[in-house]
Amino acid sequence: MTTVNSRLLYRWFKGLLWLLLVLALIALVSWLRGPSFGAVIEGLTPPHLPKVDYSGKQRVWPQQNWDAPLRQKYHHISQGTRTLPIPLSWLLALERPVDNLLTLPFGKRGKFSDDDYLLRFGFIGSERSEHNPHGLPVGFAATPSQNLPGVSGQVTAVGFNCAACHTSHFTYGDTEYIIEGGPATTDLGQLTSALGAALGQTLLSSKVPLVKGRFYRFADAVLGEDAATDANISQLAKDLESLVEYLAGLPAAVDTVEGFTRLDALNRIGNQVFALDPGKFENYVPINAPVNYPHIWTSSWFSWVQYDGSIMNPLVRNTGEAMGVSAYLDTRSPHEERRFSSSVKVDNLYWIEQSLSGTNPLPEQRFNGLLSPPWPESLPAVDRALAQTGAALYREHCEACHLPAPDSERFWSHFNPVEYYVNDERRETEQALLSVHIIPHAQVGTDPAQGEVLVSRTVNTAGMGNSNGFSNFRGMGVGTEVCTRAPGMPPNPYRPGYPDDRSAPPSRQAGKLVNVAVSDGPNLSFALALGAVVQQVNNEWFLQNYYSAAQQALFEEGRPNCLQAGQGYKARPLNGVWATAPFLHNGSVPTVMALLSPPDERPCFVELGGIEFDPVHLGLAQDIELACGEEAPAKYGRNGRFILDTSVPGNSNRGHEFSSRYDATKSWWDQPMGVIGPELEESERLAIIEYLKTL
Repeated sequence: MTTVNSRLLYRWFKGLLWLLLVLALIALVSWLRGPSFGAVIEGLTPPHLPKVDYSGKQRVWPQQNWDAPLRQKYHHISQGTRTLPIPLSWLLALERPVDNLLTLPFGKRGKFSDDDYLLRFGFIGSERSEHNPHGLPVGFAATPSQNLPGVSGQVTAVGFNCAACHTSHFTYGDTEYIIEGGPATTDLGQLTSALGAALGQTLLSSKVPLVKGRFYRFADAVLGEDAATDANISQLAKDLESLVEYLAGLPAAVDTVEGFTRLDALNRIGNQVFALDPGKFENYVPINAPVNYPHIWTSSWFSWVQYDGSIMNPLVRNTGEAMGVSAYLDTRSPHEERRFSSSVKVDNLYWIEQSLSGTNPLPEQRFNGLLSPPWPESLPAVDRALAQTGAALYREHCEACHLPAPDSERFWSHFNPVEYYVNDERRETEQALLSVHIIPHAQVGTDPAQGEVLVSRTVNTAGMGNSNGFSNFRGMGVGTEVCTRAPGMPPNPYRPGYPDDRSAPPSRQAGKLVNVAVSDGPNLSFALALGAVVQQVNNEWFLQNYYSAAQQALFEEGRPNCLQAGQGYKARPLNGVWATAPFLHNGSVPTVMALLSPPDERPCFVELGGIEFDPVHLGLAQDIELACGEEAPAKYGRNGRFILDTSVPGNSNRGHEFSSRYDATKSWWDQPMGVIGPELEESERLAIIEYLKTL
């Protein structure tokens, strides 16, 4: 052995000893300060991820009425978000975490931002362009001049935009199909764990003598050769430690793991806006109601959006989404200093919405924004005769909830203005909207978790009073009007039938959409408080950017900020549904065949994370064969994919059932909960599947 190799081996061995010593010190400090050593090691250990390789596959974009320049802009336009808690320069410099901490001193690792690592979280690769100069995946967007917790100075932040959650892909044979507006396949929980591990390992490297290679490589890449002075490197190390400490102090409770293709969007938005932004951690709730990322073509023209049909105004919906993925929001400054200022780019949100919606489709009876994807010719051909049989079955069993097919004249008769009242004055939306049906939970019977979020969750936005009764902490400043359903009135013994008296003011007529005032309080409805805060954020943006009231009305598209909770689950039109697996709002059913089959034939375990398409059963191909009643496996399999256990609360695969228990002589409220139609023969299910391919 040469002297050089001996010295190198000695340095590695000495570095390893130092690493073991530091781990021992971490164990001691952790024991003294509270968290267990196991928790520290777990935080430094990245998740096991699926392997992906699309290099040999050709890419196909089904025709959805968007050209390549529009797609590229949609994929990377900034919404003002800071979803990743690190600057862009850090993301590009950060090495991916090692699986075994004992290998930390040895050798250079690939970059965290490389496609062969980031795509393993379910993201879609994207080419370099003027909108994406660093070649980051679809949905990554940069926003300059941002402040990040723990990081000194203003930086360019990295956040997600609409495309991160609403662009999908699947593979069949040697082809990767990209579906604009489709449900994403990402796992943000795993991304958060991996990023935390990478940051923690880099910080650990900065603390270990003779094993600082990882940190120095990071510093050189962040600062550049000319700026990598001792002072700047020292400041970077302080920023890194400060950021890691900040992230370690944030609540992160999870009751129901989301996994690939799912996100508990409502609770995450609530946690961000009412717990993390104002520092009121009492408002934090565990993740417990994951949903499959929804597909968004056609939805711009719905009367109500979200799975639970809870929001009407498109700008409120989009700003709320930006706030939920960590756009900056000020809830602490005095009102005279522009409280509710934010980094949300409302003008970009408007561009996105217009690109999705197009112009009013009613005059020509056809949509003209982002269209649902047609069945590609490169997939197995549609059996047209079988599809014709399926069309009749669709009209019999599906149309009453999901509406006629969009290519039929009957579909367009479901467009109507929405009526609402402001101070008992009747108004209606400027444009007719598609009146989607919202099916009561008692009828559809699917998992109740997501539908319960806005019904049961409350938030505290009030200030804190001291012993003298004076406020020493002002509330969040919630104070505006929103629109919601008037509640049912209790019986009036002096005026029988009063709740149904149509001569009463609209604000007293149950179910009417009426304006209500929302202000700070210790026990506010989450639905109304969120709608109020989002409205105030939008109002502040228009003020600061000198937009007139008329311009604001244009952005809001003549729709009021109406909110509702507990109405049920929305049954949207099924155009393009063939490309949106998994199914039900929580993604608990892998294929349409399983959804149309008797409930006991649905799989109890669903593998999520693979994107191989099953064109026969219409959905996700499954590689697991676990029978119901078997012991539940780990949440993630050996291949890194998520194993959804349908026995876990929030993951139920029941409801929306075609069952032998159905009685055609009874109304829906007399059926067993969740039973919506008669049991279908296998040939009937296949016929409906074939028809859905044509929508």
